[in-house]
Amino acid sequence: MRNRSIPTVVAFVVGIAAPPVHASTLIADGISYTLTAIPLNAITEQFTLAISGVNGLLDTEKGRYGVHAIAFNKPTNFLSATAPAGFTYQAGGLNSSGCNGNGNFFCFSGPTPPGPALSANSVLNFVFDVTISSGTFAGYNPDFKIDWVGTKNNYDLVSQVLAPTTSVMPLPPAALLFGSALVGLGILGRRRRNSAA
Repeated sequence: MRNRSIPTVVAFVVGIAAPPVHASTLIADGISYTLTAIPLNAITEQFTLAISGVNGLLDTEKGRYGVHAIAFNKPTNFLSATAPAGFTYQAGGLNSSGCNGNGNFFCFSGPTPPGPALSANSVLNFVFDVTISSGTFAGYNPDFKIDWVGTKNNYDLVSQVLAPTTSVMPLPPAALLFGSALVGLGILGRRRRNSAA
């Protein structure tokens, strides 16, 4: 009789360790913005805003020192948001002066970057959590605004929809080790049965 438990265990381990899907990209003023979401639990998702091409060849505004503020409109049943490292949470949207407290937005304000300009093709990542009181994040396609600081007096605030892509949460090392142990035990059990036969 053939043992079918090993392929099942392998399929289970491979299934939950699937790589994340690729996020959609918004290109504005020659800079690429992607927003990726990882569900942490039923009501909280961790978002990563990845920005690339800063001060690069395609950047139409250049001379950027860094980001002063970022804003997103609120999902349905918005409860709270945790700001990226070095930033503080404020209610409301933003304008060319930073977070302004207006509208159905949440905003993250950071210190004004002093310069000099970031190196060509710099990459920036901002990680933050958003929690809702009930429901899901399905259909959440936030309006996105960003306030850059640099050699220009005012940079384009972007103000476009930035659809997030949901990723599979990576497995902690302990779960991968446990899965590998299950596979190993299955193989060992099969060898013992084969040698006893």
